[in-house]
Amino acid sequence: MTKPVIGLTGMRHTRTTTLPGLPLQGVALSDDYTLGVQSVDGIPMVIPFLSDDVTLGELARRLDGLLLTGGEDVDPATYGQEPRYGLGDVVAERDRLEISLVQMMRAQGKPILGICRGMQVLNVALGGTLYQDIPREWKGKTQHSQKASRNHLSHRVKLERASRLATCFGGKTSIRVNSFHHQAVKDIAKPLRAVAWDAEGLVEGIESKEGPFALAVQWHPENLWRDDETVLGLFRALVDACRDS
Repeated sequence: MTKPVIGLTGMRHTRTTTLPGLPLQGVALSDDYTLGVQSVDGIPMVIPFLSDDVTLGELARRLDGLLLTGGEDVDPATYGQEPRYGLGDVVAERDRLEISLVQMMRAQGKPILGICRGMQVLNVALGGTLYQDIPREWKGKTQHSQKASRNHLSHRVKLERASRLATCFGGKTSIRVNSFHHQAVKDIAKPLRAVAWDAEGLVEGIESKEGPFALAVQWHPENLWRDDETVLGLFRALVDACRDS
């Protein structure tokens, strides 16, 4: 069986050198993402920062699925808001790239998995909004930017029983997760629904109501699958959806 090709986005990386000229720019992405896709028989392909819509459209046609990864904050202008205190670094070209890819892939009925920032981008691309900074805009007290190792399980998340997300975890309705974010989903885009929450009600997972596979989580499963293979259920769900689409 042909292995699906999964496109992965990454952070904007800028490096200065001692040579004359402009700084070097490229894509930065942890191996944890690409090796996670590889471990479930997908072929990972890191997507460069393309700016030409024709080229991007051709790439979207050739990809079988899309994985939106973690990273910088999403520009509030993409969901009709002004920047507020607490907003971190934004990278406009990454926002444009990922929002365009989400819309192109959705139009073709192709599967999408979002992780952390990826969940926020998916929601914004389909018409939702975000909390720009949890400590300033959310009532809860749970620490969402943990001061522990990447694979530490810092807080509990409740999963809706009748959800694709719960199925990825063998039907569990409560799991512990790691947490490295200060933004979060606020108003959920109409094509999506909330399927996971922290103990105080902050949304931790969303998925498509119907139609093409779209699933996203606020935590970082790419840092957990080496310690717990059940976490690969998220990556496997993406790859399996690519084969079925």
